[in-house]
Amino acid sequence: PPAGKVLMATVKGDVHDIGKNIVAVVLGCNNFKVYDIGVMCSCDSILEAAKKYKVDVVGLSGLITPSLDEMIFVAKEFEKAGLTMPILIGGATTSKMHTAVKISPQYFTPEHPVIHVLDASRSVGVVSSLILGDE
Repeated sequence: PPAGKVLMATVKGDVHDIGKNIVAVVLGCNNFKVYDIGVMCSCDSILEAAKKYKVDVVGLSGLITPSLDEMIFVAKEFEKAGLTMPILIGGATTSKMHTAVKISPQYFTPEHPVIHVLDASRSVGVVSSLILGDE
């Protein structure tokens, strides 16, 4: 069986996917089942895919500044929908600070954190610890 199931999406308004694709490949090589729904993903399509595939973690990607606001919106909608999987945030304009201050408060609980991932090489460790529950 896979080590876990991860949904990857570049948020609405953004077409950049190199980083997301690298993360998807790296996770795939480490026995995670990755559902990559592509670029310009509406919030609804992300929510639907997260439920449909019953994923353990959702990775949101974006390179341009407006993507940050879209990520905030997606986190709010996850909260409204009562979803409980952790969200990973990644991409060039994203940061630990923005994730902590702007995105995380919309959705965060100890059970389902919102975590900023600096680069693809770190994603495996982060996803593994989220799914296996190791700190």
